[in-house]
Amino acid sequence: MELVRLVAALSLARMRPILVVAGAPFLEEIDHIVAVCGMGEPSRGDLEVATLKKERKRIGPLDDSAIPEYFQSTAAGIAVSEASVVEDEGKRIGSNIANFWDSCDDIMHAGNGYASPQLGIKTTLRGVEDMWQADDVRLLSASPRDSLGVFAVRLSEIRDKYPKRYQVAQVLADCAGWNA
Repeated sequence: MELVRLVAALSLARMRPILVVAGAPFLEEIDHIVAVCGMGEPSRGDLEVATLKKERKRIGPLDDSAIPEYFQSTAAGIAVSEASVVEDEGKRIGSNIANFWDSCDDIMHAGNGYASPQLGIKTTLRGVEDMWQADDVRLLSASPRDSLGVFAVRLSEIRDKYPKRYQVAQVLADCAGWNA
């Protein structure tokens, strides 16, 4: 389960730029859950989890995966699952992460975002996430005794890519009409 938690936390960190352009009001809570996971703390951020659960309840059920609230709710659900430390959450976490990125791709395709000259990516956003996750799993599995050290390095690499990820997030927001 520890591997699933670490990979999920890294995925949440990669989602952050999209959550920013989607206007997520709970970035601090997500950041805290990612940080706590990276410290190996037994506390999972009960206050943050309660806040995220309230936000998901406020947003309610959604049928439209092209609105900012869909991304907010999905990320909040992943964070709650990651922090809950329930053995059977791994499959659901992975499915929710995939849905998040698939929805991004749907918006990018519909809005012709992949034609944007500033992107310069050769695959879908889901494809990029799949490559990052495969590397996360490979590196974390290769160093189980230093998983927190590997996590810290991966998190630093993700944050180093934030300028590019914010460009992609802005193109996504333009394609979705969130900036209108």
